[in-house]
Amino acid sequence: MHHAGNLKLLGEILKTHGIEGHLVLKFSCITEDELTDGEPVFIEIDGIPVPFFISYFRFLSGDSAIVGLDEVDSAGYASEFVNCRVLIQETAYDGRFRDIDEGSENLSGFLVIDENHGEAGILAEIIEYPENPVMRIEKDGKEILIPFHENIVKNINYGKRVIEISAPEGLFDLYL
Repeated sequence: MHHAGNLKLLGEILKTHGIEGHLVLKFSCITEDELTDGEPVFIEIDGIPVPFFISYFRFLSGDSAIVGLDEVDSAGYASEFVNCRVLIQETAYDGRFRDIDEGSENLSGFLVIDENHGEAGILAEIIEYPENPVMRIEKDGKEILIPFHENIVKNINYGKRVIEISAPEGLFDLYL
């Protein structure tokens, strides 16, 4: 049995759309960036969350979208999902960055290690620019600024007080 981990409500299916099996999904309380490419959505069928991959997606309005699911290719099949709840996984993203919301000062002093450069320095602080937090790292009296972004921060090890990153090529050359 595929265990879906923690699921949260994305919304529910209002109706079918067209003849190709597309569905109208009304969001309950969500932002589009929570839909991660490659992550399944789970449609609750008789109380059991069944994973589907989204093959087509188009916003209709702020809180609804037309969605196509892999495998669902007829209005008849799609109609079985009307009024079903749609869930998504509490993403790895939420877990990895749970500390941004709680204030990130608890990461200060962590050693930052880059997969190419090795030790990048010690995290002095996370500067909270809206939407774009930045790590201020100190090394040998120099400051290095690196985005605190899911594509860069690969892992935070609280036990070892280490932040593993994969910084874009050339970023360190600006500073060192």
